[in-house]
Amino acid sequence: FQDFAPMLKMELFDPDHWASVIKNAGAKYIVFTTKHHSGWTNFPSPQHWNWNSMDVGPHLDITGNLTASLRKQGIYVGLYHSLREWYHPLYLEDQKNNCSTTSFVDEVLMPTLKDMTLKYKPDIIWADGPGDAPCTHDSVKYWKTPEFFSWLYNESPVKETVLTNTRWGSNAVGSFMEGHDRFTPYTLIKNKWETPYTIQKSSWGYDRVEDLSSFWNTTHCLYILVTTVSCNGNLLLNIGPMADGTIDPLFEEILLEMGQWLTVNGEAIYNSIPWSHQNDTPAEDIWYTASEDWQNVYAISFRAPTPGGKLVLQQPRLTKQTTMTLLGADGITLDFTVDSDGGIHVHFPTNLPFAKLAGKGAWTIKMTNVT
Repeated sequence: FQDFAPMLKMELFDPDHWASVIKNAGAKYIVFTTKHHSGWTNFPSPQHWNWNSMDVGPHLDITGNLTASLRKQGIYVGLYHSLREWYHPLYLEDQKNNCSTTSFVDEVLMPTLKDMTLKYKPDIIWADGPGDAPCTHDSVKYWKTPEFFSWLYNESPVKETVLTNTRWGSNAVGSFMEGHDRFTPYTLIKNKWETPYTIQKSSWGYDRVEDLSSFWNTTHCLYILVTTVSCNGNLLLNIGPMADGTIDPLFEEILLEMGQWLTVNGEAIYNSIPWSHQNDTPAEDIWYTASEDWQNVYAISFRAPTPGGKLVLQQPRLTKQTTMTLLGADGITLDFTVDSDGGIHVHFPTNLPFAKLAGKGAWTIKMTNVT
């Protein structure tokens, strides 16, 4: 890692452009990596002298610059911070002592977390990497998670607003549940949860040797988004920027295509809640969400509508007041019939304005007054 650090030049870094891409992708919050397991921090840290982005490489407070740009765009700021550091001598010494000492936590981790919180006032603090501690059966004790949470929620400047994930040690409790990486349950989870997912199929960072086949396409990313939201989750979609400070155009293209889809179909995603059914079992290419008052139910289909064609929905039940429209179709009302098995046949007119639908592989039928 020491050999790579000077190569991180960030000479083309434009935090306003990053924030604009994230905004146009339809994201409401970001979680930026301030420190990963190597111990390098993307902000000036007294506890990481000569191993941070101000002292080495770009000589920039990357976290500070990006945070300022994100807030100008109205985007909530989350900060990822690895608890462990693979090579720090104090951490290795604590491991050697089977966690009977906590020198690394006391002298490095806690001061860094508090400094980061005071300096950037994050909306989310997203911890990772607690599992390397040899005392994994009681790792929250080693990481001093209760002590940090006590300070965070009673004394810090973000005590009234900050959220935390659950990767703070064994049996840690956070503001929302965090599954394992690329967690896709495809079933309802009652507690609010989040899945970290990647656009590149294998890597969490930028990998310059990967080709197009190594990336998920926009339709796949939308499928993960829709199924996650349908099951009461949030999608945290990862991209890895390049050493010159730019975002790979392929990442940017996928993000912006997702944003275009959300511009048309966002009401089925933002502020939605899980409906009584998540998908049209066994047809897993139709997923449901609902408005908070349950007046509207959204059937998000990964089957393309065709002029004069139809789509069969198995889960909704009609009332006398039921109406249906296709989001992005200029308010055109859809006709529907019911078959002998109770399935609803939604009929698409021949004059669908396909150019406005922003399908990208997924289309949304808005149903009002169904049960």
